[in-house]
Amino acid sequence: MLRLWQEECVTAALVKYETSTRHFFCQATPGAGKTVMAAQLAQCLIRENRIDLVLCFSPSSIVALGIKETFARHLNCSFDGGLGALGASYTYQSVRFLDDAFWNTIRKYRVLVVFDEIHHCSFDDDGRSNVWGEQIITKIQGLARYTLALSGTPWRSDSVPIAMAEYTDPDGCLLCDYQYELKRAVQERVCRAPKIVLVDSERLSLTEGNEVKKYDSILELLKQSNASYRSVIQNEEAMTYLLELGVKKLKEIRRKLSRGWRPHRRSICTTC
Repeated sequence: MLRLWQEECVTAALVKYETSTRHFFCQATPGAGKTVMAAQLAQCLIRENRIDLVLCFSPSSIVALGIKETFARHLNCSFDGGLGALGASYTYQSVRFLDDAFWNTIRKYRVLVVFDEIHHCSFDDDGRSNVWGEQIITKIQGLARYTLALSGTPWRSDSVPIAMAEYTDPDGCLLCDYQYELKRAVQERVCRAPKIVLVDSERLSLTEGNEVKKYDSILELLKQSNASYRSVIQNEEAMTYLLELGVKKLKEIRRKLSRGWRPHRRSICTTC
């Protein structure tokens, strides 16, 4: 049984495919059930005789395997690209190794292509595209009858546009065809509200050339320097500091446990 948001999204995609463009972008909070929604959409398109095959692409082999199992279950058929299968699940890395025979065969059919976590793929006309984004545009986009892009976090730390995404002009806001945000997931009690803990960051410094600049927050650092968010979260000194905080907290908990203290048990939501 589908959740309400999944039913809404499938309906919206079917309407857009019939009345507008053949590309649909869905942003749904992590763990909301995007793969199940995509499988249901594929089932509807097959039932309506609008597609013959489904190809899915994702950023890792673990995710690709999960997609394969979900589609096989919902479509009630094999989904391994073999004889009689309705499709297959691949990683973005594998696209470059698919030969001409594969693409020539695919061109003979009406195909729905699903891009999971599409924000991993970047593309623009200024040479900043990554390999995955280029391959989507050059090898996949033209052969698809319909495309479905999925993302739980539709942005990139390097600010390069996401492949196949549309943006407003001139402010550059991402346009989504359907959104299922964390707020609604919490309201529907299928996801916990996140607990955000602020780690002190009021003494940040950045060396640029021979000059050391001071910043009062991570936000100020990102806005007033050329530093990227990736450089912050991958900074070895910062990671060491966070690990030290974690070790300190663990020692505190162990000391309390040794004195007979027990943590309060809380139920944990496993749906997301």
